[in-house]
Amino acid sequence: MTFFRNLNLLAFGLCLTCLFVYSNISQETVASLDKTLEDAKKASSDARKRLAVRRAIRNAEELINANENKPERFLVLAFLFRAQQTLITLDDDSKQRVALLETCRALMKAPKDFAHLAFEADLLLSQAELAKKGAGNEERAAALRPFVARYLETSESAKVLRLAMVMALEYGDVKLIADLREMIATYHAADHEMIAFQRDKLGGQVFGAPFSGTFKRSDGQLLRFPMDGFGRSILMLFWSKEGEEGIAAVKGLAETTQRLKDELAGRMEVISFNLDELPDAGESVIRKYGADWQCLHLPEGKNSSIYKTYVRRNPLALRVSSTGQSAIIMAGVGRVRLKEDGTTDWDRTFGSAFARPWTRYNYCSQLSSISAGDFLVFDPLDFDPTCPPELKALQVGDSNKLKREGNFVPDEVLIDIQQSIVAPPTRYLLSYDETLATYSKTLELCRKAISDHADASNLWIVRNRLMVSLMGLWKVGGDLKYLEMAFEEADEFMDKSYPVGGDVVARLCLARQLLRDPDVDTREVIDNFVGPTGPSKATGVVLAAASVLAMDVCDRIRFEQFREIITMRHTENPMMWTKVAFLLNRQHEYWMFQVPFTAGWSYGRREGRFLSRGDPEEANRKLKGILLDAEGNPFRIPEDLEKEYTIMSFSSPGPWSTQRDDGLPPSPIGNIRNYSDFAAARPNSDVEACFVLFSEQPHSGVIRDRKGVESALGGTMLSLPNGISNPLVHQIGMLSTDRGLNTVVIDQQGRLIAVISGLGSQSSRFGGNVVMNVIARQDELRVLGMIEKGEASKAKDFIYTIAPRYDPDAVDERGRKLRKPNYNISHLRARARASFAVGELDKALVDAEQVYFKQLSQDGAMSMKSDQLAVDEAFRDEIKRRIN
Repeated sequence: MTFFRNLNLLAFGLCLTCLFVYSNISQETVASLDKTLEDAKKASSDARKRLAVRRAIRNAEELINANENKPERFLVLAFLFRAQQTLITLDDDSKQRVALLETCRALMKAPKDFAHLAFEADLLLSQAELAKKGAGNEERAAALRPFVARYLETSESAKVLRLAMVMALEYGDVKLIADLREMIATYHAADHEMIAFQRDKLGGQVFGAPFSGTFKRSDGQLLRFPMDGFGRSILMLFWSKEGEEGIAAVKGLAETTQRLKDELAGRMEVISFNLDELPDAGESVIRKYGADWQCLHLPEGKNSSIYKTYVRRNPLALRVSSTGQSAIIMAGVGRVRLKEDGTTDWDRTFGSAFARPWTRYNYCSQLSSISAGDFLVFDPLDFDPTCPPELKALQVGDSNKLKREGNFVPDEVLIDIQQSIVAPPTRYLLSYDETLATYSKTLELCRKAISDHADASNLWIVRNRLMVSLMGLWKVGGDLKYLEMAFEEADEFMDKSYPVGGDVVARLCLARQLLRDPDVDTREVIDNFVGPTGPSKATGVVLAAASVLAMDVCDRIRFEQFREIITMRHTENPMMWTKVAFLLNRQHEYWMFQVPFTAGWSYGRREGRFLSRGDPEEANRKLKGILLDAEGNPFRIPEDLEKEYTIMSFSSPGPWSTQRDDGLPPSPIGNIRNYSDFAAARPNSDVEACFVLFSEQPHSGVIRDRKGVESALGGTMLSLPNGISNPLVHQIGMLSTDRGLNTVVIDQQGRLIAVISGLGSQSSRFGGNVVMNVIARQDELRVLGMIEKGEASKAKDFIYTIAPRYDPDAVDERGRKLRKPNYNISHLRARARASFAVGELDKALVDAEQVYFKQLSQDGAMSMKSDQLAVDEAFRDEIKRRIN
């Protein structure tokens, strides 16, 4: 019987082999192969198992050879990989191992669609090669980087990142762990499973992730985050009626929010999540204590993925920034401020929050304005009813302007509506009530125009402004009824006639309507909005609107992709100025994806370093405009720029603050003098410092202090006609004019190298002066450019003029020993590179050592290891190798 059974198995194998060789590969084929492998494992002895597995391997190899040019062969290669692993467990022979590694190499050639088949083989091959070299943890960690990079944009991305994180933790590579966290935040920002994985694996004090999800409100309305919260910070209270702490938290927080109602408006709101699955989402309890918070259902309560991902404590007040980022403080680490009676001191909680950048009212106003789509209908130039911003964005010629034929909404009506749209930065300075009032006014004017001119051919212009005003009221006030109205208007809009490019606002509304469905594929919705030709062929305004949708659902990949294309290709169109300025603003760039937490000792240092960095703008923007000099003569940009670099600091004409909390903007005099002194000290006289007032009147440059003593500011005094209404303000992107200076650095051609808006600071105690860092970095780039051109001696002469070497024997005119200069790190890097290029290796090493230790100190202050440190270390080591 045994003989016949074996004979039957052999006959079945031969038939199966013939079937495999002459048939196409499909999932069913692979399923049949898998079944033969499983049957082989059940054989009665190890010898029979080995025989059956080898037979399955031969069958697979013949099938692969018969389909060697078809991508489906990778399905069989994956089976072969599994079968060979099984054979090795039965027969650990070196030949089998060699064959397995060959299969791994073949699988690595699989296209991205087959990444799920290749990554295990890829990992095995990598580990085998490292083991063969006797690699240590450092080499193994380094090998993980290219491995992860191969799968970041595949279906296996999340799995590979989790695996790599576990291995990086085992190796103890802090830099790799930080980089993997950044990759997860970029590619899987809102993935609850990935967020929970990091909470479980990383023992850090604070963990950040976007708060994402769709929830039903007590009245049945659906809210989607971050879409419904973007533009204002949120305190999400998760509480239960069980025990005393939950009700005490509700009561205390309710009392505090009622007392701080005016301060919270437009900046911060509280949202309630009840963990008891009450039918009314706990609304009756919330209203009992006088609070008007939105009350949201949390199905499954403590067993929900939201609780397990973001909360894990009861009660918990989860802090969410105005860009949707949540600060998750690990259990046992968070310190809650208590009052004398043992209850939470909510006043301290809000006091701390109000001191943070993400709750500033003008910052929130900018976010809500961008999210509402104000920039889609705002015209920074003179409004032309025959060529509104929607058409100007397409850069149409005069022949494509609207013709005043038939029924036409009168120009004066359109101008009134357009003038009701408040221009930035004034829009960001309005109070909460004033902002709602301006949107309401636009809404009222639009509705009247639609009623009076229902059949007008250019009514689409009015409808666009109507939809933007509705989205503005929703964004600022949080009332969903306005969003529903916007959806209705968008539906009606699409049924009417409009020119090419006139439908972007309506499509934005309809895309948002689709994105509110919790089951929708958000990536597909955004990609469909961009269009079938993809981002590279889309117009700037479509990409700008698409980036808003990406922010709505925390799709960081698409946001960054759209941002890159916009800043590379769409910066010169005036209709893109507002959006471009937002995307390039250092403050917004930093806080867009940052954790809303700064209490840790390193967080303030990281922010200071980022905002003070010397890197130039990653865009090509050129200023063009006319200002007035001290005599009232025109000062043209770029025609009248005489120096290599010009520092232009813009300020209100005063009065300025003389003491804290006097309600006036801070005096710019200190910064202006710093810049003029810096320009005067430049050995090449290649920097000009200008002080520009938002005023029609020229400034003499002479100021009086509180005692009436006159003194000169220094530098060039200029004034800006029409003040903050000047188009130059919109092109630069001045986001605030009430907090301090807006400073730009431009080159002689008028190209913007850096912009420090009034939203940020001119300097940081952790990062130094921004302008000086920027110009020092330009010096470094100039030196590197000379070296690359083969002009090493010229590069050395240039940097030695700016940063001469210290002579320990040098004395001043009075015979005193000169103090050793403290050069900018960019100058030291440039000097090291120039010395290296001319062969002065000893001098290069001295500077390279100093650069390395300076960068190491900066990184240590931020509790991180930067990429720049690795570059500096490698350069230093290269010099040492050359010397030895």
